[in-house]
Amino acid sequence: MLEGKDSSQLVVARLLEFFAGRSSWFRGLWEVGLVLLLHEAIEAVSTSPTGALFNKALDWTGSGFKSDEGIAPRDRDILAALLESNLHAKGGEFPALDRLTARIESEYLLRWAAWLKDAPQEKVKPERTARAVASHLLDAGFSSNYLHRWLTYRTTHDSRVYTLAELLSEVHELVTWALPSFSVLVPVNAALGSKAQPPKEWLDARAVSHWLAANGFKTSMRQGGGWLLDIKARDADAAAERAAAAVERLGARLLIGAGHRQLHGEHAYVRGERMPVSLRRRRRVAVHSIERQAQLFGQGEAMSRVDAAFELLGQLDGPDVVAVAAGWAAIEALLSAPNDENKAAAADRLAALVACSFPRAELTLLASLQMRQASSPLKAQLDACQSNRERALVMAKALKSGQPSLSWGDAAQMAAVARMGALLNAPKLKLEDIRNHANRAFRRLYRQRNLVLHAGMTNSVALGACLRTSAPLIGAGIDRIAHAWFVHGVEPLELSVTATHRLSLLKDKDADPSPLVDLLE
Repeated sequence: MLEGKDSSQLVVARLLEFFAGRSSWFRGLWEVGLVLLLHEAIEAVSTSPTGALFNKALDWTGSGFKSDEGIAPRDRDILAALLESNLHAKGGEFPALDRLTARIESEYLLRWAAWLKDAPQEKVKPERTARAVASHLLDAGFSSNYLHRWLTYRTTHDSRVYTLAELLSEVHELVTWALPSFSVLVPVNAALGSKAQPPKEWLDARAVSHWLAANGFKTSMRQGGGWLLDIKARDADAAAERAAAAVERLGARLLIGAGHRQLHGEHAYVRGERMPVSLRRRRRVAVHSIERQAQLFGQGEAMSRVDAAFELLGQLDGPDVVAVAAGWAAIEALLSAPNDENKAAAADRLAALVACSFPRAELTLLASLQMRQASSPLKAQLDACQSNRERALVMAKALKSGQPSLSWGDAAQMAAVARMGALLNAPKLKLEDIRNHANRAFRRLYRQRNLVLHAGMTNSVALGACLRTSAPLIGAGIDRIAHAWFVHGVEPLELSVTATHRLSLLKDKDADPSPLVDLLE
């Protein structure tokens, strides 16, 4: 069980939302962790044609580390100085950054645990704490499924009462363990189709059936064989994902080397596990306006750029190298202007759309939760509303005024109410922060796309994390583009200009929350 401190309850509630597979985009994890950011900076220097990172690394890593409790105070100053310097592969700053990164990584969660153990409850910022911890664990290679199960057991089913500091100390031990090895079977749709001697990892269809039966898996699926791979990973789900990626690489070689197409099935099977692991990628790219505006089958002969973007977005659930190229192509096609000196400007425009979408999305969900409560003092007023806009406005006014008193039931909703309360009280400041977070996610996508397409790097340290964080935000931004295009015929660039303009006009002390609800109207 989890201790009863409000701050601990809110942190764990947010961690569970970050690890859940179905969290809405506006409640998701948009950033990678500090340690991965530093590894990304090191990689950028190592892969630069000049062997240098002359643009200050601080410009794209952000400055959040200056208040990150996972770093020793003395190391924060050193890190700031290193990131503000011109990092060069042959300079002294580069190995110093590498060594500092290793030290920060080795003690990151322990430092958070030590700080939380003694920190007054009012000093703990649940959102910042949860984001720092969750991104660090996901970047370390754990699957979200494993982390969700691990945390749920300890905070709900275990009879021991855990403090938040104890939870972080325990998960630190998991991070420090040597990676265990998993035996993973990935069935495929066809035999090898090659005259070459099969490698030892290949099992024909009969051998696959025998392996499944011997390891307790009952299935009647049709398959043409499979790959039995030994994979080192943090957990079984992560091992299955790595095995599937390895099979996709093998499939690419078979296709171009022997003209034979081989695709893996929907599940992988890990020895020692009771259930198969799903291999369906769920990067949660959702453009619901396509269905809402009856455009699921609306493609005509003259395809617009918006229609073409949907085709590209469909590849975001594909292999990483395909997804990163297609994802950025969709953004650039919709939001690049002819006079742009830098294509990354498209990231800034999409980030503005995401920031403008955030208030209405969260307020709509909170309103729907109140409508489900028969005893809610807002239920009758919300039921009488004719549109989501009206319901969002009713919810915004209630939260801003603090009247009437509302019940939310669980810590996740209370955390959302706290975030919205802060946003309603300082909309310009908070939406600029949201915009910056989204912008960093999209610019990371742009850098990863360049590494893939221009440097041929298919194993970048941040490739998978980049797609995990940016894909839901891409869906959210392009959903607004689709709505404006289908309903009003508004071009994407025009919509982004409107979003940027509306954000600039916000006032932090405005008593009327209507502008927040109407940012994209």
